[in-house]
Amino acid sequence: MTDLRDLVERDGPFLTALIPARSDVAGASERFGVQVRNALRPASAEWEDDVAEMTSDLEALDHGDGAALIAVRARSGPTFAEFIDQPVRRAELTEAPLPRLAPLIEARQRVIAHVVVEVDLAGADLVAFDGGGTTTSEQVEGDTEHIHRGHPGGWSQRRFQQRAENTWDENARDVADAVEHMVARVDARIVLVVGPTRAQSMLVELLGDRLSIPTHAVEAGDDEGAAAEIVRLVSDIAATDTKRLLDEFKERVDHRTSTSLEVTEALAEGRVETLLVHDAESSDNPGIVDRAIRQALLTDADIHVVPNVAILDDGLAAILRW
Repeated sequence: MTDLRDLVERDGPFLTALIPARSDVAGASERFGVQVRNALRPASAEWEDDVAEMTSDLEALDHGDGAALIAVRARSGPTFAEFIDQPVRRAELTEAPLPRLAPLIEARQRVIAHVVVEVDLAGADLVAFDGGGTTTSEQVEGDTEHIHRGHPGGWSQRRFQQRAENTWDENARDVADAVEHMVARVDARIVLVVGPTRAQSMLVELLGDRLSIPTHAVEAGDDEGAAAEIVRLVSDIAATDTKRLLDEFKERVDHRTSTSLEVTEALAEGRVETLLVHDAESSDNPGIVDRAIRQALLTDADIHVVPNVAILDDGLAAILRW
């Protein structure tokens, strides 16, 4: 999160805007421009020059790069902008001494690198994703000379069938090699395989012996169904990460704290290994989550946004280094 650390090192105050950026509607580009202007309009008068520059910067972006946009600007500073995959229902604008980074951190932690393989008996198309964006793609073209079993009949039928099955095996191994290399290259955490059942099962079996990450055969009737299933499987990994972290917190009896005062003190001393936060404003201690996130960034602590579970006090808890 080096870019976020650079951001919180700037002098405030800050404007933070969370803006819908739907691209699946008519006139999406014009709609996005309206959303940007409407989101920034409530800013105080002293932000007038910054809002003008910020509006120009954001309207120049491609509205199709995500379902929503998070934008941050310090007074007289550059505009920081990042699209996220999670949609938002309405625009939100915050003026505060520090930027509101919890929504952005939560969106990033949901970004799970994964590889999707569209396979058949002759080869495959491989695409690596980092969140909603394609990071790399590759095509594997196998041998097609004996790809069909055919039905020659008589004594030669078994020979032709064996040739076809040998070709399938060789092609599947070539695809598995390519998948293995792509997984290592992008540090993927899951592989999703779509395609005809026979080709799917051959590849999944090969990858199960080679990879230490899950490989799933995606069984869906059409492209839309397959896409929905892929999103669900990837989201499950993000949810599992959060559950694992909360379980770790419960187990680390001697290296944890769940009172906001103790978390704040531990952050100041650089003792926090992982900061757990919930993105909600505390009525008793406004801005405490933003301050904790800033201190965590400055001390190289990990940050994870979690549901509002009982262990949190003012939206904070921490796993300690010592």
